[in-house]
Amino acid sequence: MKRTVVLMAMFLLCTVLSAAEKVQFPESFADGWDAYVGKMVQITTPLYVCGNYYDSLILSPERLYVPEERAYGLAEGDSTQYWAIKDANRENSVRLSCKITNYKVRTGAVLKNLTARVVAPGRLVTGNAPKFLNNKPEAMPKMPKNGLLICAANIQNYFYDLGGYAHPKTTKAQQRLQTEKICKAFKQIDADIYALCEIQKGDSAAQMLVDAMNAQAKKEVYAYVSQGWSNGDMLSCGYVYRTDRVRPYGDLQYAYQDKSNHYHYRLVACGFEEVASGERFVLNINHLRSKRGTGEESNTKRMANVDSLLVMLDKIDKEQVFGDSDVLLVGDYNCYAQEQPVQRIVRAGYEDLVVRDDSDGYSYVYHSEAGYLDRVFASPSMAEQVKKVAVYHLNTDYFYSRGYKRGLDDTMFRYADHDPILISVDL
Repeated sequence: MKRTVVLMAMFLLCTVLSAAEKVQFPESFADGWDAYVGKMVQITTPLYVCGNYYDSLILSPERLYVPEERAYGLAEGDSTQYWAIKDANRENSVRLSCKITNYKVRTGAVLKNLTARVVAPGRLVTGNAPKFLNNKPEAMPKMPKNGLLICAANIQNYFYDLGGYAHPKTTKAQQRLQTEKICKAFKQIDADIYALCEIQKGDSAAQMLVDAMNAQAKKEVYAYVSQGWSNGDMLSCGYVYRTDRVRPYGDLQYAYQDKSNHYHYRLVACGFEEVASGERFVLNINHLRSKRGTGEESNTKRMANVDSLLVMLDKIDKEQVFGDSDVLLVGDYNCYAQEQPVQRIVRAGYEDLVVRDDSDGYSYVYHSEAGYLDRVFASPSMAEQVKKVAVYHLNTDYFYSRGYKRGLDDTMFRYADHDPILISVDL
């Protein structure tokens, strides 16, 4: 009986497959979708997973990138190329509903010879669980062994206190899980300095993370740069470092002097000295205004952030605050390569090292479009000492619910919504 059922299932499957019309995407649909709606098709074009949502995947013959990352001229307000890229992204992508375990499908995985039914323009459905190629986690980028390794990471609302801005459904168990995931990721990276965005309650959250990292290392090897505050609900930036490899020096410098300002602890610079060589440099971490509200409103605020930042950096340079003109800028800038804030920093004389070393990469995926919200800039003297900049895709390639908020796993993946950027420096 079982053998008969299996044979019948195989016969029906073969019948369906043979009935599927072979097509290429998007070429076969250049004249529209009407001729294919309700039919089975087999797309012979390899398709990349560009987005992973609760019940579906966004697929395209190539990865989709945000227009602002590549739309040259947009910084001057010319949106012609922006809309051309936006339209192309929409036309060259489809949504597939299928049986999948979402958090096991990596963005960037590939589907070949997908057989599915067209239920509406740009919408496909299959009852099968597709088999993916290139679905294994990417290995950590190989970085030079000499010099220092810096990890710039947005750790997505790393809360010490679960009140205030914390998601109301976040529990203590989920908070511990996020800490465990971050610690596993940082152990794999083994950086000398971690420049972190989205830490809540300053020293309190930093101390909580350092305690966990030291417990994992089974020795007191990590410390944080104190900013002297543990109250309030504002998000801040901060530094965690290996005490046997580097040491901070000098007073922290802030782009905003008013401590009650929401951005005071989000644009900050610190001097670091390499223990082995005695060489020094300045590490500036920034978290600019997010893309909330209207585009013009948030862009205006980010431009104001950058203006304040450049004033601080000019003071650091002219007054030799740290006694060194080697300045490295990292963090979450909440804007892409061709947006005005990034362009203003570049025009001020700081080289965009993301563009220099990995222009086709990404650190963030939003609505299935990839790009760099996290950037690395350097003063001319510092740029020569940065040997490599690379992204470690620990987070953006994975289903959003793989993070600590839903607790689907205890791996190091999806501890936040941004990927960490690794910077190798030979002072």
